[in-house]
Amino acid sequence: MGSDPYWRLFLFLLLFPLMALTSPEVFSDSNDPLPKQTLTADYILLGEVHDNAAGHALRFSWLQQLTTQRKVSIAMEQLDVFNQAALDSAITSWKSAHQQPDANQARSIAEEAKFDFKGWKWPLYEPVFTWALAQSIPLAAANLSRSELGQIMSGERSAPHEPSAWSNEQREALLNEVRVGHCNLMPEHLLPSMVNAQRARDYEMAQTLVALHQRTHGPVVLLAGNGHLRNDLAVPVWLHQMDPHAVVVSVAVLESESQSSNQTSPTVAQNHDAEPQNAFDVVAYVPEEPRPDPCEALRQRLHK
Repeated sequence: MGSDPYWRLFLFLLLFPLMALTSPEVFSDSNDPLPKQTLTADYILLGEVHDNAAGHALRFSWLQQLTTQRKVSIAMEQLDVFNQAALDSAITSWKSAHQQPDANQARSIAEEAKFDFKGWKWPLYEPVFTWALAQSIPLAAANLSRSELGQIMSGERSAPHEPSAWSNEQREALLNEVRVGHCNLMPEHLLPSMVNAQRARDYEMAQTLVALHQRTHGPVVLLAGNGHLRNDLAVPVWLHQMDPHAVVVSVAVLESESQSSNQTSPTVAQNHDAEPQNAFDVVAYVPEEPRPDPCEALRQRLHK
């Protein structure tokens, strides 16, 4: 694997997936943008299309509403568990200095925690950092590092075993999720290693959430890409295995081409029916973010 000319590119793409997502076609309006299930769940998974500003704004509004009624902790895909100690130290130092939380201080703490400013659009995450500091909300890193993922993809480190009762249908669905999520351009012989890394990330996120829940005895919010929220394939599967009696709610924030670019109100739908709706408990739709065709961008990378 390490000698494969595509290996580093695949690792990059796994860490920062393409923004193209399949959006459900069923819509229903809601007068309350905060999903009611979040008020009773132990684990609240809030999704994102990584570069969609409207989606980030909606989710931030949810967080603000949620914390008026519940004392939560927040775990983030954008931070690596390996750097949790550095994150804790930076926050402790900030508190001891009695400084007011602002965007500059938030960025400084993110830098200490090795937030990848090249891979993630910091302006979309800064409000959460600054607000969490102001509210004294615990922040946790939830992801594997690029180095750890590289070890899994190269075979130097073992991936977690598949979840218990993992079916052939789920196995094939996750493989296809990785395949389609990368525009059907990846060589088939490398897909299994990418699936192993994806499964390892979901497992790590679930472990982080369970540990945080046990430590705080309160609800935990995960901020992550929508793919990590799938009830049938991702973090919720592991949560139900690790904490069988807990209540988990997954809320995806997807893009809809049918919504006009100047529409600011999200559309929220409850999901209990056909794919892909039943992959999540709730789906919110926001206008599509203008961007170049991600599949064409990937195609060009591969040709290089």
